[in-house]
Amino acid sequence: MNKIEEFNVDEYIDKVTETKRIFRQSLEKYGKEPQCRQLMEECAELIQAVNKMLRYEDRPAEPEYYANLIEEIADVEIMLYQLKVMFNIDDDQVFAFKVEKAKREQERLEKLNDSTKNV
Repeated sequence: MNKIEEFNVDEYIDKVTETKRIFRQSLEKYGKEPQCRQLMEECAELIQAVNKMLRYEDRPAEPEYYANLIEEIADVEIMLYQLKVMFNIDDDQVFAFKVEKAKREQERLEKLNDSTKNV
């Protein structure tokens, strides 16, 4: 059996729903300002984790750096979810900006490709 066949959509949806419920409760418990400050702290920790990955990229046998990077990404994603809830930002709104940014990046990449062809 492959991973797709093992994937249970209902379980996944239940986990996502429960996770969101918990993080909404956390937001209600601690409040807007403390959670915004927590987001700032988590972003700083993600920056440090990325820096360690770059600094020690010649030592791939350091699994704690990789695991820490994954954990910090998760922390920031959790706090971004709470930020969207706090300020009533819909995922579709964020996605629309991502699409526009992707278009601009594609244009930049095409210009770069064109300029390297002329060299």
